[in-house]
Amino acid sequence: MGFRGFNEGTLELDPYFVQNIEGAIKAGVSVGVYFFSQATTIEEAMEEADFVLEQIKDYKISYPVIFDTEYVTTYDARANNLSRQLRTDITKTFCEKIQSAGYHPMIYANTKWMVMGIDLEQLSAYDLWFAYYGNNLTFPYDFQMYQYSDSGSIPGIKGNVDLNISFVDYANRNISD
Repeated sequence: MGFRGFNEGTLELDPYFVQNIEGAIKAGVSVGVYFFSQATTIEEAMEEADFVLEQIKDYKISYPVIFDTEYVTTYDARANNLSRQLRTDITKTFCEKIQSAGYHPMIYANTKWMVMGIDLEQLSAYDLWFAYYGNNLTFPYDFQMYQYSDSGSIPGIKGNVDLNISFVDYANRNISD
């Protein structure tokens, strides 16, 4: 759906968001949204959540609202040097605000980031979307979605796409489940 810029921290809407979400809904596909965070403060996490909520308010969102906070390896991004505790607090703030608005929050990351970048013990109230592309899957926490490849192909989409599986039918799940 969008992201916060690596330098100045501006909030940016994915240029294909409206086209993609409206096309998916028109085709009868249940949708969720994904936000890539570069928040460096609790206030910025709240701002990001508000931005997401404003963008999705007119759509039926039945899958999670996903929060992605991770180290950017290709660039010296503004949030790269946050402490583990601050990044955990930022994640919790975003997820709490999304949940209080009636949506299902989820946290996305790979093994290293979920274990070392944030404290999952403090975030146990939220579902996880785990990314791992290898053959020997080892992860000490339950996860509800799994990204198993970044080299899939979809007719009509140019280039590689990520491949994921959800172990939960969020479209038919009550938020209190």
